[in-house]
Amino acid sequence: MFSIRKKKSERGFILIYVFFICSLCFIIVLGFYKMEVLIRNNNLKMEKSLVKVDKLQKTREYLLTELDDNIYKNVSVIDENSVKEYFVSMSKLDEKYEDSYIEYIKNNNCFLIQYYINHKFYKGELYEYKIANGLIYYGCIDYSFEKGGIN
Repeated sequence: MFSIRKKKSERGFILIYVFFICSLCFIIVLGFYKMEVLIRNNNLKMEKSLVKVDKLQKTREYLLTELDDNIYKNVSVIDENSVKEYFVSMSKLDEKYEDSYIEYIKNNNCFLIQYYINHKFYKGELYEYKIANGLIYYGCIDYSFEKGGIN
């Protein structure tokens, strides 16, 4: 009769299949690992950019906070007239941070902040102030003044 012989597989042929499947799995795992590394690097860069402190913003916040504290300490009733009288009566503002400082301009009833970064003049910003409900709000009018400000 007919005999059905089992075909003998060559040795090493199965080993090639196993090697191919393992290589494919390893490539997939490396792809996932690379994606996780890219996600981590992106998160670290985002965190670094969020935590980064702008020198100009830091100086602005410090100067305006000091000005605010000075007003609230020395003026009993916070309204337009009393604050204006306080600034007119002062000969010079003492608010300084590093080389930057605030200057009060009596003619315009405004503040000029002159920024110095690395001991060099950077720019000047002119601020007006408004008082509402006993709180002082500052608004930037112009930010393009040269050294020396306005007279």
